[in-house]
Amino acid sequence: MVRSFYIDWPLFISFALLVIIGLVAVYSATYTATSDPFYYLKRHIFALIIATVGLIVAFSIPIDFWKKNAYFIFIISVILLLVVLILPSDGTGTKRWINLGLFKFQPSEFVKFATVLFIAKYLSRKEDRLESFEPVVVIYTIVGLVGLLVAVEPHKGAALFLFILTGLLLFSSPLKVRYVLTPVFFILPFFMVFFILKSNYAFSRLKGWLNPDPSSKEGYQPYQAMLSFAKGGPFGEGIGMGTQKLNYLPEIHTDYIFSLIGEETGLIGSSLVMFLFFVILYRGVKISLEKEDLFTQVLGLGVIYIITLNSVFHMFVNLNIFPSTGFTLPFISYGGSSLIMSFIYIGILLRISKEPVKVNFVKRAK
Repeated sequence: MVRSFYIDWPLFISFALLVIIGLVAVYSATYTATSDPFYYLKRHIFALIIATVGLIVAFSIPIDFWKKNAYFIFIISVILLLVVLILPSDGTGTKRWINLGLFKFQPSEFVKFATVLFIAKYLSRKEDRLESFEPVVVIYTIVGLVGLLVAVEPHKGAALFLFILTGLLLFSSPLKVRYVLTPVFFILPFFMVFFILKSNYAFSRLKGWLNPDPSSKEGYQPYQAMLSFAKGGPFGEGIGMGTQKLNYLPEIHTDYIFSLIGEETGLIGSSLVMFLFFVILYRGVKISLEKEDLFTQVLGLGVIYIITLNSVFHMFVNLNIFPSTGFTLPFISYGGSSLIMSFIYIGILLRISKEPVKVNFVKRAK
Protein backbone atom coordinates (compact mmCIF):
# COMPACT_ATOMS: atom_id res chain seq x y z
CA MET A 1 0.00 0.00 0.00
CA VAL A 2 1.26 3.49 -0.89
CA ARG A 3 2.33 5.59 2.12
CA SER A 4 0.00 8.57 1.64
CA PHE A 5 1.78 11.28 3.62
CA TYR A 6 5.39 10.13 3.33
CA ILE A 7 8.03 12.32 1.70
CA ASP A 8 11.80 11.88 1.66
CA TRP A 9 12.87 15.14 3.29
CA PRO A 10 16.66 14.86 2.77
CA LEU A 11 16.04 14.39 -0.96
CA PHE A 12 13.50 17.20 -1.19
CA ILE A 13 15.48 19.71 0.89
CA SER A 14 18.68 19.07 -1.10
CA PHE A 15 16.74 19.55 -4.33
CA ALA A 16 15.12 22.78 -3.07
CA LEU A 17 18.48 24.23 -1.99
CA LEU A 18 19.96 23.52 -5.43
CA VAL A 19 17.01 25.30 -7.07
CA ILE A 20 17.56 28.35 -4.83
CA ILE A 21 21.28 28.32 -5.64
CA GLY A 22 20.30 28.14 -9.31
CA LEU A 23 18.11 31.23 -9.07
CA VAL A 24 20.94 33.24 -7.55
CA ALA A 25 23.51 31.87 -10.00
CA VAL A 26 21.39 32.52 -13.10
CA TYR A 27 20.73 36.11 -12.02
CA SER A 28 24.38 36.71 -11.20
CA ALA A 29 25.47 35.23 -14.53
CA THR A 30 23.05 37.25 -16.67
CA TYR A 31 22.19 40.59 -15.06
CA THR A 32 24.83 42.35 -17.17
CA ALA A 33 23.97 40.49 -20.39
CA THR A 34 21.06 42.69 -21.52
CA SER A 35 19.60 46.13 -20.84
CA ASP A 36 17.03 44.44 -18.59
CA PRO A 37 18.97 42.86 -15.69
CA PHE A 38 16.02 40.56 -14.94
CA TYR A 39 15.45 39.34 -18.51
CA TYR A 40 17.01 35.89 -18.10
CA LEU A 41 15.86 35.54 -14.50
CA LYS A 42 12.22 36.09 -15.48
CA ARG A 43 12.47 33.47 -18.22
CA HIS A 44 14.18 31.09 -15.81
CA ILE A 45 11.41 31.58 -13.24
CA PHE A 46 8.84 30.86 -15.95
CA ALA A 47 10.66 27.61 -16.77
CA LEU A 48 10.74 26.80 -13.04
CA ILE A 49 6.97 27.23 -12.84
CA ILE A 50 6.46 24.80 -15.73
CA ALA A 51 9.00 22.43 -14.18
CA THR A 52 7.22 22.57 -10.82
CA VAL A 53 3.95 21.64 -12.51
CA GLY A 54 5.81 18.73 -14.11
CA LEU A 55 7.13 17.65 -10.71
CA ILE A 56 3.65 17.73 -9.14
CA VAL A 57 2.16 15.76 -12.03
CA ALA A 58 4.97 13.17 -11.89
CA PHE A 59 4.52 12.88 -8.13
CA SER A 60 0.79 12.28 -8.63
CA ILE A 61 1.16 9.56 -11.27
CA PRO A 62 1.21 5.96 -9.98
CA ILE A 63 4.28 3.92 -10.94
CA ASP A 64 1.98 1.45 -12.70
CA PHE A 65 1.21 4.15 -15.28
CA TRP A 66 4.87 4.31 -16.31
CA LYS A 67 5.05 0.52 -16.37
CA LYS A 68 1.97 0.13 -18.59
CA ASN A 69 3.00 2.88 -21.01
CA ALA A 70 6.79 2.44 -21.04
CA TYR A 71 7.06 1.06 -24.58
CA PHE A 72 4.60 3.63 -25.94
CA ILE A 73 6.57 6.51 -24.39
CA PHE A 74 9.80 5.06 -25.79
CA ILE A 75 8.30 4.91 -29.30
CA ILE A 76 7.10 8.52 -28.98
CA SER A 77 10.63 9.60 -28.00
CA VAL A 78 12.06 7.91 -31.10
CA ILE A 79 9.45 9.62 -33.30
CA LEU A 80 10.43 12.98 -31.80
CA LEU A 81 14.08 12.26 -32.63
CA LEU A 82 13.06 11.58 -36.23
CA VAL A 83 10.95 14.75 -36.33
CA VAL A 84 13.82 16.95 -35.15
CA LEU A 85 16.03 15.53 -37.91
CA ILE A 86 13.66 16.67 -40.67
CA LEU A 87 13.25 20.17 -39.23
CA PRO A 88 15.53 23.02 -40.42
CA SER A 89 18.81 23.40 -38.53
CA ASP A 90 19.26 26.14 -35.95
CA GLY A 91 21.82 27.97 -38.08
CA THR A 92 24.84 26.18 -36.61
CA GLY A 93 24.31 22.96 -38.55
CA THR A 94 22.70 21.14 -35.60
CA LYS A 95 19.15 19.81 -35.30
CA ARG A 96 18.55 19.32 -31.59
CA TRP A 97 15.49 21.39 -30.71
CA ILE A 98 11.79 21.66 -31.51
CA ASN A 99 10.67 25.27 -31.17
CA LEU A 100 7.48 25.42 -29.07
CA GLY A 101 7.33 29.21 -29.00
CA LEU A 102 7.80 29.94 -25.30
CA PHE A 103 10.77 27.59 -25.11
CA LYS A 104 12.69 25.05 -27.15
CA PHE A 105 12.16 21.35 -26.47
CA GLN A 106 15.14 19.02 -26.83
CA PRO A 107 14.04 15.45 -27.68
CA SER A 108 17.42 14.01 -26.65
CA GLU A 109 16.60 15.01 -23.05
CA PHE A 110 13.27 13.21 -23.20
CA VAL A 111 14.81 10.12 -24.80
CA LYS A 112 17.04 9.63 -21.75
CA PHE A 113 13.95 9.13 -19.60
CA ALA A 114 12.22 7.05 -22.27
CA THR A 115 15.27 4.78 -22.44
CA VAL A 116 15.10 4.20 -18.69
CA LEU A 117 11.41 3.27 -19.02
CA PHE A 118 12.19 0.87 -21.87
CA ILE A 119 14.98 -0.87 -19.96
CA ALA A 120 12.92 -1.09 -16.77
CA LYS A 121 9.93 -2.55 -18.61
CA TYR A 122 12.00 -5.01 -20.63
CA LEU A 123 13.91 -6.32 -17.61
CA SER A 124 10.75 -6.66 -15.53
CA ARG A 125 9.10 -8.68 -18.31
CA LYS A 126 12.16 -10.91 -18.68
CA GLU A 127 12.76 -11.62 -14.98
CA ASP A 128 12.71 -15.35 -15.65
CA ARG A 129 15.41 -15.02 -18.35
CA LEU A 130 17.89 -12.70 -16.68
CA GLU A 131 20.54 -15.42 -16.56
CA SER A 132 20.77 -15.43 -20.35
CA PHE A 133 22.64 -13.11 -22.71
CA GLU A 134 19.47 -12.24 -24.64
CA PRO A 135 18.33 -9.20 -22.57
CA VAL A 136 21.76 -7.59 -22.85
CA VAL A 137 21.89 -8.03 -26.64
CA VAL A 138 18.35 -6.73 -27.19
CA ILE A 139 18.76 -3.69 -24.93
CA TYR A 140 22.20 -2.65 -26.22
CA THR A 141 21.03 -3.07 -29.83
CA ILE A 142 17.87 -1.00 -29.47
CA VAL A 143 19.50 1.72 -27.37
CA GLY A 144 22.44 1.75 -29.77
CA LEU A 145 20.13 2.47 -32.71
CA VAL A 146 18.46 5.28 -30.77
CA GLY A 147 21.91 6.61 -29.87
CA LEU A 148 22.77 6.77 -33.57
CA LEU A 149 19.72 9.00 -34.17
CA VAL A 150 20.95 11.30 -31.41
CA ALA A 151 24.50 11.27 -32.80
CA VAL A 152 23.43 12.45 -36.26
CA GLU A 153 21.70 15.59 -34.84
CA PRO A 154 24.67 15.84 -34.14
CA HIS A 155 24.83 15.47 -30.35
CA LYS A 156 27.51 12.87 -29.79
CA GLY A 157 27.82 13.71 -26.10
CA ALA A 158 24.17 12.75 -25.56
CA ALA A 159 24.67 9.55 -27.58
CA LEU A 160 27.60 8.59 -25.36
CA PHE A 161 25.48 9.53 -22.33
CA LEU A 162 22.79 7.03 -23.42
CA PHE A 163 25.35 4.25 -23.74
CA ILE A 164 26.85 4.94 -20.30
CA LEU A 165 23.38 5.22 -18.74
CA THR A 166 22.39 1.88 -20.26
CA GLY A 167 25.56 0.21 -19.00
CA LEU A 168 25.03 1.54 -15.47
CA LEU A 169 21.42 0.34 -15.40
CA LEU A 170 22.28 -3.12 -16.67
CA PHE A 171 25.20 -3.36 -14.24
CA SER A 172 22.84 -2.46 -11.38
CA SER A 173 20.31 -5.08 -12.48
CA PRO A 174 20.33 -8.82 -11.68
CA LEU A 175 22.01 -9.55 -15.04
CA LYS A 176 25.38 -11.30 -15.11
CA VAL A 177 28.23 -8.79 -14.86
CA ARG A 178 30.29 -10.39 -17.63
CA TYR A 179 27.36 -10.15 -20.02
CA VAL A 180 26.90 -6.46 -19.24
CA LEU A 181 30.57 -5.45 -19.44
CA THR A 182 31.61 -7.41 -22.54
CA PRO A 183 29.86 -5.07 -25.02
CA VAL A 184 31.19 -2.05 -23.10
CA PHE A 185 34.83 -3.08 -23.51
CA PHE A 186 34.43 -3.92 -27.20
CA ILE A 187 31.98 -1.30 -28.45
CA LEU A 188 32.59 1.87 -26.40
CA PRO A 189 36.25 2.49 -27.41
CA PHE A 190 35.38 1.93 -31.08
CA PHE A 191 32.52 4.41 -31.08
CA MET A 192 34.47 7.03 -29.13
CA VAL A 193 37.35 6.94 -31.62
CA PHE A 194 34.94 6.87 -34.57
CA PHE A 195 32.90 9.85 -33.37
CA ILE A 196 35.98 11.93 -32.57
CA LEU A 197 37.71 11.24 -35.88
CA LYS A 198 34.56 11.75 -37.96
CA SER A 199 33.64 15.05 -36.30
CA ASN A 200 35.88 18.09 -36.66
CA TYR A 201 33.90 19.78 -33.88
CA ALA A 202 34.44 16.91 -31.44
CA PHE A 203 38.11 16.72 -32.42
CA SER A 204 38.59 20.46 -31.80
CA ARG A 205 36.96 20.13 -28.37
CA LEU A 206 39.31 17.27 -27.56
CA LYS A 207 42.27 19.43 -28.58
CA GLY A 208 41.00 22.26 -26.38
CA TRP A 209 40.66 19.89 -23.44
CA LEU A 210 44.21 18.59 -23.85
CA ASN A 211 45.63 22.07 -24.42
CA PRO A 212 43.53 24.79 -22.71
CA ASP A 213 45.28 27.69 -24.44
CA PRO A 214 43.41 31.04 -24.27
CA SER A 215 44.92 32.09 -27.61
CA SER A 216 43.29 29.18 -29.47
CA LYS A 217 39.59 28.92 -30.32
CA GLU A 218 39.20 25.39 -28.97
CA GLY A 219 41.22 26.02 -25.80
CA TYR A 220 39.64 29.33 -24.82
CA GLN A 221 36.59 28.06 -22.90
CA PRO A 222 38.43 25.37 -20.89
CA TYR A 223 41.08 27.93 -19.92
CA GLN A 224 38.53 30.54 -18.82
CA ALA A 225 36.56 27.92 -16.87
CA MET A 226 39.66 26.86 -14.93
CA LEU A 227 40.55 30.52 -14.39
CA SER A 228 37.15 31.00 -12.71
CA PHE A 229 38.01 28.48 -9.99
CA ALA A 230 41.50 29.96 -9.60
CA LYS A 231 40.00 33.41 -9.06
CA GLY A 232 37.46 32.08 -6.58
CA GLY A 233 39.96 30.41 -4.27
CA PRO A 234 38.56 28.99 -1.03
CA PHE A 235 35.94 31.68 -0.29
CA GLY A 236 35.10 33.23 -3.67
CA GLU A 237 34.96 36.81 -4.88
CA GLY A 238 31.43 37.33 -3.60
CA ILE A 239 28.00 36.70 -5.12
CA GLY A 240 27.56 38.95 -8.14
CA MET A 241 31.20 40.06 -8.01
CA GLY A 242 32.64 37.61 -10.54
CA THR A 243 34.16 38.98 -13.73
CA GLN A 244 34.25 35.88 -15.95
CA LYS A 245 30.61 36.50 -16.94
CA LEU A 246 31.64 39.78 -18.58
CA ASN A 247 32.05 38.13 -22.00
CA TYR A 248 35.10 36.15 -20.92
CA LEU A 249 33.35 32.79 -20.53
CA PRO A 250 30.61 32.08 -23.12
CA GLU A 251 27.49 30.13 -22.06
CA ILE A 252 28.26 30.80 -18.40
CA HIS A 253 24.56 30.68 -17.48
CA THR A 254 24.13 27.19 -18.98
CA ASP A 255 27.14 25.00 -19.78
CA TYR A 256 29.55 26.76 -17.40
CA ILE A 257 27.44 27.83 -14.46
CA PHE A 258 29.46 25.67 -12.05
CA SER A 259 32.49 27.79 -12.96
CA LEU A 260 30.56 30.91 -11.95
CA ILE A 261 29.70 29.27 -8.61
CA GLY A 262 33.37 28.43 -8.16
CA GLU A 263 34.45 32.00 -8.90
CA GLU A 264 31.87 33.76 -6.75
CA THR A 265 31.52 31.35 -3.80
CA GLY A 266 34.86 29.58 -3.97
CA LEU A 267 35.70 26.06 -2.88
CA ILE A 268 33.15 26.27 -0.07
CA GLY A 269 30.23 27.04 -2.39
CA SER A 270 31.34 24.49 -4.99
CA SER A 271 31.71 21.82 -2.32
CA LEU A 272 28.22 22.58 -1.00
CA VAL A 273 26.74 22.04 -4.46
CA MET A 274 28.61 18.74 -4.85
CA PHE A 275 27.47 17.63 -1.39
CA LEU A 276 23.81 18.35 -2.19
CA PHE A 277 24.06 16.31 -5.39
CA PHE A 278 25.65 13.49 -3.40
CA VAL A 279 22.73 13.53 -0.94
CA ILE A 280 20.29 13.29 -3.85
CA LEU A 281 22.28 10.38 -5.31
CA TYR A 282 22.43 8.55 -1.97
CA ARG A 283 18.75 9.03 -1.19
CA GLY A 284 17.71 8.16 -4.74
CA VAL A 285 19.64 4.89 -4.75
CA LYS A 286 18.41 3.99 -1.26
CA ILE A 287 14.79 4.75 -2.16
CA SER A 288 15.00 2.66 -5.33
CA LEU A 289 16.66 -0.41 -3.83
CA GLU A 290 14.12 -0.54 -1.00
CA LYS A 291 11.25 -1.28 -3.38
CA GLU A 292 9.75 -4.69 -4.04
CA ASP A 293 9.22 -4.40 -7.80
CA LEU A 294 12.08 -4.72 -10.31
CA PHE A 295 10.52 -2.13 -12.64
CA THR A 296 10.32 0.40 -9.80
CA GLN A 297 13.91 -0.31 -8.79
CA VAL A 298 15.27 0.20 -12.31
CA LEU A 299 13.09 3.28 -12.91
CA GLY A 300 14.32 4.90 -9.69
CA LEU A 301 17.95 4.06 -10.38
CA GLY A 302 17.58 5.28 -13.95
CA VAL A 303 16.33 8.76 -13.10
CA ILE A 304 18.89 9.22 -10.33
CA TYR A 305 21.65 8.09 -12.71
CA ILE A 306 20.49 10.69 -15.26
CA ILE A 307 20.65 13.46 -12.65
CA THR A 308 24.04 12.29 -11.39
CA LEU A 309 25.62 11.78 -14.81
CA ASN A 310 24.43 15.20 -15.99
CA SER A 311 25.86 16.88 -12.89
CA VAL A 312 29.15 14.96 -13.01
CA PHE A 313 29.65 15.62 -16.73
CA HIS A 314 28.90 19.32 -16.23
CA MET A 315 31.25 19.70 -13.26
CA PHE A 316 34.04 17.69 -14.88
CA VAL A 317 33.84 19.78 -18.05
CA ASN A 318 34.00 22.97 -15.99
CA LEU A 319 37.03 21.61 -14.14
CA ASN A 320 38.56 20.47 -17.47
CA ILE A 321 38.58 16.84 -16.36
CA PHE A 322 36.39 16.03 -19.39
CA PRO A 323 36.32 17.72 -22.80
CA SER A 324 33.35 20.00 -23.41
CA THR A 325 30.11 18.05 -23.88
CA GLY A 326 27.38 20.70 -23.61
CA PHE A 327 25.62 19.37 -20.50
CA THR A 328 23.79 21.72 -18.16
CA LEU A 329 23.82 21.44 -14.37
CA PRO A 330 20.50 19.99 -13.12
CA PHE A 331 18.30 22.38 -11.08
CA ILE A 332 20.85 25.20 -11.44
CA SER A 333 21.57 26.05 -15.08
CA TYR A 334 19.32 28.44 -17.00
CA GLY A 335 16.32 26.30 -17.78
CA GLY A 336 14.53 24.65 -20.61
CA SER A 337 14.03 20.98 -21.44
CA SER A 338 16.75 19.74 -19.09
CA LEU A 339 15.38 21.76 -16.16
CA ILE A 340 11.83 20.50 -16.69
CA MET A 341 12.96 16.89 -17.04
CA SER A 342 15.12 17.18 -13.89
CA PHE A 343 12.09 18.32 -11.89
CA ILE A 344 10.05 15.43 -13.30
CA TYR A 345 12.77 13.02 -12.14
CA ILE A 346 12.51 14.39 -8.60
CA GLY A 347 8.73 13.99 -8.75
CA ILE A 348 9.16 10.35 -9.77
CA LEU A 349 11.70 9.70 -7.00
CA LEU A 350 9.39 11.25 -4.41
CA ARG A 351 6.56 9.09 -5.75
CA ILE A 352 8.74 5.98 -5.52
CA SER A 353 9.58 6.88 -1.91
CA LYS A 354 5.85 6.51 -1.15
CA GLU A 355 5.73 2.99 -2.59
CA PRO A 356 5.81 -0.06 -0.24
CA VAL A 357 9.18 -1.37 0.91
CA LYS A 358 10.44 -4.56 -0.72
CA VAL A 359 9.71 -7.99 0.69
CA ASN A 360 12.33 -9.67 -1.46
CA PHE A 361 14.81 -8.73 -4.14
CA VAL A 362 15.77 -10.48 -7.36
CA LYS A 363 19.35 -11.62 -6.81
CA ARG A 364 21.99 -11.14 -9.46
CA ALA A 365 22.46 -14.15 -11.70
CA LYS A 366 25.68 -16.02 -11.09
